[in-house]
Amino acid sequence: MRQAKIEGSARKQSRLSRGRRERASVAAELPLVLWVLFMVIGFPLLNLSAAFLRVTFLYAGIHFASFSAARANTFLTPVDGKPSAVAEGNAKLAQVKAAFSGLDVQNIKTEILVTNVNTLATTSSALPLSKPADQSVNTYQIQVTADCLGAPLLPIPTPVPIAGVSKPIVFTLSARQYCENPQGLTL
Repeated sequence: MRQAKIEGSARKQSRLSRGRRERASVAAELPLVLWVLFMVIGFPLLNLSAAFLRVTFLYAGIHFASFSAARANTFLTPVDGKPSAVAEGNAKLAQVKAAFSGLDVQNIKTEILVTNVNTLATTSSALPLSKPADQSVNTYQIQVTADCLGAPLLPIPTPVPIAGVSKPIVFTLSARQYCENPQGLTL
């Protein structure tokens, strides 16, 4: 009986020390696991999410700029104190850039897209039309294109630069709208 008690207490002692060793190994590995979880998975995903959110704001800005440019009365030259399509597109993109941090817009290009209704052939021009617009043959659109950069929230230094994590993510975004005043595209 005494022998059984001693064996039972030895088994219990063995289980307790094994549980302590397991808890000690978990406590020793926990900082490494947390570091991997946050630095390798969590922070890069946070940076990538912030960069894509910023690019989404830029896409909305490009869309807004093309909409404003399509409503302008002229393409290149301001008339009667009203801005041209090119100036309107640049101004709207500058507003979006100023409203949010971590954004950059470069190489803004505003073009006229002329699409033949019969053949669906499209031509683009960064200059005003040489002939008056003929809406019975063509459709006229204004397209705004820009190179956009969205910076990560907290750039993490990495040996290899990763877009959206350690350096800005770069997109070329464009949007087009039908021109509301095609006769003004010659100015």
